[in-house]
Amino acid sequence: MRAQDQRPGPHLTVVDTNEAIAFYTDVFDAVAIQRECLLDGRVLHAELAVGGHRLTVSEWWETGGPSSTEGRDDVLTIERTDPESVLRRAVAAGARVEPAADPSCRPLLRDPAGLCWTVVGPARPA
Repeated sequence: MRAQDQRPGPHLTVVDTNEAIAFYTDVFDAVAIQRECLLDGRVLHAELAVGGHRLTVSEWWETGGPSSTEGRDDVLTIERTDPESVLRRAVAAGARVEPAADPSCRPLLRDPAGLCWTVVGPARPA
């Protein structure tokens, strides 16, 4: 493992960690690296690998209380070989496609947790 692979990625704060993990696994082919669960089975926080990147998903940020995704404008980008297929799976799993503000940009995908994604194809060689 390279040193850069050990850097923490984005921390996604969601209302239901289990639901978010299921969505990211089904739609983005995420793989759970680590999960910390409460006695009732609820996932406290999980670290996922998505397309060579790591991200953390939890219902609250460690330094604060419960958080909401409402009004968040940050956009996460994921690369997939077939972005259209990912968009179809995402919509089938409860995501919404929102038009891009600029016609030259890709549409935004808002997942059931309220977070925004853009799905791109692989970079073409120059």
